[in-house]
Amino acid sequence: MDMDFYILLILVLLQYQMCECRNRYCKEAVDSVEIVTDCPTSKTEWEIAVRKKSCGRIASRQKCDSVERFKYHCVINGFRNEVMEVCAPSRIIFGHCTEFNVHGGVIQDQMSTPCSDIFPKCDSIYNSSDAYKYPDCYKLVTNGEVLSTTPKYTTSSGIKRITTDNPYSVETRFVIAIGLFLIPITMIPIALVTLRIKSKLSMHLYFNK
Repeated sequence: MDMDFYILLILVLLQYQMCECRNRYCKEAVDSVEIVTDCPTSKTEWEIAVRKKSCGRIASRQKCDSVERFKYHCVINGFRNEVMEVCAPSRIIFGHCTEFNVHGGVIQDQMSTPCSDIFPKCDSIYNSSDAYKYPDCYKLVTNGEVLSTTPKYTTSSGIKRITTDNPYSVETRFVIAIGLFLIPITMIPIALVTLRIKSKLSMHLYFNK
């Protein structure tokens, strides 16, 4: 494979990865965040919360994902000190509690809270919009005291507050790591191509004196 094509391919793939990461940020999801005192822990409570939040109104005008995947969530934040309601694209969670990363604008695995047979109990694979099935994850929240094991589903009086979450989502950190790995690899071929071009140019000038 020609070296020039190899360099171009790497740069295109890297740019694509960075664009994919940026596109995961969902402004409509961030704007819909509302801090609550607790989350629904049953199908009935969840259905009531879904109707109250009315994520369907946002789903029809957002461009983050398909209307079908843009759903109501009630999850913890990245610092595990608040629970929040948010309308956001659902995703598959792999063996962790679910969080909403405010700065990343994305629903994702809460990497510091892997599922356990003891605590917190949650499935190895599940949809983020089903987070209400795993109440142990809500008990991780620490506001000076552990949430009750039988929470009453009530929202704070219309208070909306954005948390100071980890500014980089899991996907963002992954892409940054790839970028840091690829940049040195990419620079070497670029340097070689530059030297080759300069050499050809010098030869051309020499023979055309």
